[in-house]
Amino acid sequence: MAGLDCGIDIGSTNLKVVLAGDDGRARATHTVPTPRVSDGVASASDAMALVRLLEDMIIASWRDAGQGVPLRSIAVAGIGEDGIGVTADLTPTGLAIPWFDKRAAEDAKALAASSDAVERTGMAITADTTAAKWAWIHAHRPHELGTAKWWIALTDFPSVWWTGQPFMSASLAARTGCFDLLQRHWADDFLQAVHAPPLPPLKGAGTVIGTVRGGPLRSSGAVSARTIVAAGGHDHPVAAAIIRRFDGLAIVDSLGTANLLYGEMACPPTLPREASLAFSLPPGGEEKVSCLGVLEFSAALDSAQQDRDGFMQFLAQKALPGAPALAPADLQGGDTRRLLERESLKARHAIIRMQSIGVRPGPVYTNGGWSRSPGFMQLRASVFGQPLHVIGDMEVTALGAAMFGADAATGHKASPLKAEDITMVHPVPEWAAQYDALYRQWASA
Repeated sequence: MAGLDCGIDIGSTNLKVVLAGDDGRARATHTVPTPRVSDGVASASDAMALVRLLEDMIIASWRDAGQGVPLRSIAVAGIGEDGIGVTADLTPTGLAIPWFDKRAAEDAKALAASSDAVERTGMAITADTTAAKWAWIHAHRPHELGTAKWWIALTDFPSVWWTGQPFMSASLAARTGCFDLLQRHWADDFLQAVHAPPLPPLKGAGTVIGTVRGGPLRSSGAVSARTIVAAGGHDHPVAAAIIRRFDGLAIVDSLGTANLLYGEMACPPTLPREASLAFSLPPGGEEKVSCLGVLEFSAALDSAQQDRDGFMQFLAQKALPGAPALAPADLQGGDTRRLLERESLKARHAIIRMQSIGVRPGPVYTNGGWSRSPGFMQLRASVFGQPLHVIGDMEVTALGAAMFGADAATGHKASPLKAEDITMVHPVPEWAAQYDALYRQWASA
């Protein structure tokens, strides 16, 4: 079946809809801020409002593309920890608490103290994880879990609603903090401890979920009874998948609201304890383990920046002014260059730790909004001590979702990334030498 493949990225900051052609190239792109409402404590997400907005975006993008042919497939990638309970007819029982919300910090502390199983789940329980949110909801809004037939990840909810088929994308399971990565099943003792609601079947990225049952997408002509809805998954790993199809050794440095370093390795006998790393399932559920270095990059920048316009002007420069810090003590404070150096040293450290536990060394590919600063990329390449392969203005997460939708629709694996999409940014030699010495001091401290 001919037609465009629709990839959706449900991000912390923005929603993105991309329609891709048979060659994987974007034919239409539509971006809006991620909608938020108040749940009486802080900001939250209304899953049904999200679906309605995405339907409007898909229809508008489909009309912009001008083909008049119904979409061939739809797949969604996005944030990993947010979710909602749903009733038997898939109606949400509450609002989705964002992953960055810290209301469950005390619950997380108590859970981490009573049940430490990082060697099984691949990640520590923190306020960000779904497990801590489940514990908080059970204590404060028990009806939201007690009336739930299923728990649905917010990223998966549009696909669940459109098809009527409850499921969870495989790469989202690990973000709950309750999934045994090596045994590939839920850790039932953890689920019981956090009062988790029933969980739907897991589906690897590119698995056919069903077709759109009806509603605005069908009545508009944007989809037909033959349009496939496929599983997607966690945003950063889905973005990494599109890059690793181009280069199987790629280590991906994704610079969005969070900075996530991504690699893959063979399954170890036990998951190592690495404070700077977490572990997950690859989007397609392959018999490997994803290794994730997760840094709150935008939060670190926002906390130190008073003059946002000046900060963005600084980043827009082709080469950033100033010279490398000479010692770890020089990295303190709010100076923009020092802030970027400090965050880049953390990323370099995550890559080194990943390689020390089994991720094969490989070239670093950088994508995401912050990678569009040429001066920052030159500084970061110098801190890493190696060239960066910078992906251009592609919406890699949404295109990755579209790629998995194309897989489901055609039965073969697409690989849309091309050499011309990549710009090589090389280190400044004298900076690289200074940063190497700085890293050794910083890491030992």
